[in-house]
Amino acid sequence: MTSVELAVLALRVPCGFCWAPPGTTCAEEGQHLARYLRAYRRGLISREMMTSACLLLPAASAGQLVTEVMGLAPGTEGGAW
Repeated sequence: MTSVELAVLALRVPCGFCWAPPGTTCAEEGQHLARYLRAYRRGLISREMMTSACLLLPAASAGQLVTEVMGLAPGTEGGAW
């Protein structure tokens, strides 16, 4: 899964930090980590996908912008539940 595909899944839920509605980006640079967390809790993204979203973050905070996501190795995506 690419970073763009992961961001599209995260965009399916509202952001819990800035309250951007589904389909609307949080910022031009990326999405808040809070949005990825909501997508994870709702089963849209797997634990492995969530991990890839966090790997390049300087700090883990709900308001942290996820601007880049590490690619997942083939066969490790886990898929959505």
